[in-house]
Amino acid sequence: MNIQLIDNPQTLWVFLNTEANTGNIVDDGDHYFIKPDALYLGVYEDKRLVGVHEVRAFWHSVVECHAIYAPGFRGKYALEGHRRFCRWLLANSTFTNSITLVPDTTRYGRTLIRLLGASRVGHLDDAYLSNGKPVGVTLYQLTRTQYEELAHVSAHRAV
Repeated sequence: MNIQLIDNPQTLWVFLNTEANTGNIVDDGDHYFIKPDALYLGVYEDKRLVGVHEVRAFWHSVVECHAIYAPGFRGKYALEGHRRFCRWLLANSTFTNSITLVPDTTRYGRTLIRLLGASRVGHLDDAYLSNGKPVGVTLYQLTRTQYEELAHVSAHRAV
């Protein structure tokens, strides 16, 4: 497993617009919105892109982070990918806190963020429309201290 900035926008676009990867995040016939103010870090297995971590400024010293992993690279693999992302973010940002928004329709994201030890900080009803229907999102936070702890946890102890 290797984590690095994605230098090929086409590779990023293809990964984020593959339904098996994004599932409920992208409507049928639509595409994933690649944010111009975000950094995209790829998680690679050999040369194959198997995960993406999106990070951008949210508010003052808070960053917004989202992770998407391909099927077959979730669970323990994604936990290790998050640990590597934690190390990268700690080395490259002075953030104090991170926030992520998990759609109510995304069970995998809700499970993973809880395994990481994130705290639920709220819920937005009708945060966006998906296939014409309103979907809510739950907001979770991780502090910098939690990132430091996650970055140093042994993959064998975590699960």
